[in-house]
Amino acid sequence: MSTQNKAISVIIPTYNRAELLRHTLVSLTKQSLSQQAFEVIVVDDGSVDHSEAVCQEFKQSLDIKYFHQQDKGFRAGKARNIGAAIAEGDYLIFIDTSVVLSSQALEKHLQVHQASEQPTSIIGYVYAFGLRGKEIEHIEPMMSSDNADVSLMYLDSIGANDQRHGQYELMGADLSRWPAPFDIFWTCHVSVERKLFLSVGGFDENFTSWGGEDVDLGIRLFQAGSRFHMQKDICSFHWPHPEEGEESKNNEGVNIAQDLHKKYQLWETSFYGDLYGEPHMSLNEVIARFGGRSELELVG
Repeated sequence: MSTQNKAISVIIPTYNRAELLRHTLVSLTKQSLSQQAFEVIVVDDGSVDHSEAVCQEFKQSLDIKYFHQQDKGFRAGKARNIGAAIAEGDYLIFIDTSVVLSSQALEKHLQVHQASEQPTSIIGYVYAFGLRGKEIEHIEPMMSSDNADVSLMYLDSIGANDQRHGQYELMGADLSRWPAPFDIFWTCHVSVERKLFLSVGGFDENFTSWGGEDVDLGIRLFQAGSRFHMQKDICSFHWPHPEEGEESKNNEGVNIAQDLHKKYQLWETSFYGDLYGEPHMSLNEVIARFGGRSELELVG
């Protein structure tokens, strides 16, 4: 398929999750946005499974590129930077393997960006994100990447909300009123202008364990004057599957919070570890409850 005049580049890092990748790619074939308006870039962080073969299956239905880098440990930030470097779109949409987009997701991302008067970073709403154990067993039979919209309606009806939903209820959906919107800039489903992404230096490739590189990028986007935007109908769902290394991720999360605190002199968010005795208190809630500094002082 032609790669000319792309408005959007969808960048997907992956690692040994070929069948989950298939679900993500199927949802991209169902988009209301013209297939001529976007490209898909899969950057493989060293898989030894059949991920490349899965990508080849979509050569006729998607403008898809596949890049494989040698397995040298967790390098999701580098994988996303590679995708951005070869991207042709004006806007970059980062999604994780296992994220299944609604049929209008790309079109709505593009509409918001094109209507915005200032650089904008969009945070997609991800249903079923953070489910565990029996919750996964209950909903998985109802999931479909062929008809993601029906699955999304089901998930909404049973309250399988985005893991950040409680923060949206507490702080409101207008992220321009949040003191630290970058704290929920999780690259499972986000978008940003390519020029802005490149101008702030992309992902910091020094993050070589799970998590942190996305919030770090969000902080620099915030410093550069980006507006942060979330709307619930720019949505997707996280295909249910058991997560590996949950205990390790929790331990790494504490280190990530401390590293970001040192780098930017921010409060450590307990979303990355139970640092305040209340495991679901986000950075924004900490500031709202206890802070007195302005948003600019937070990252100045």
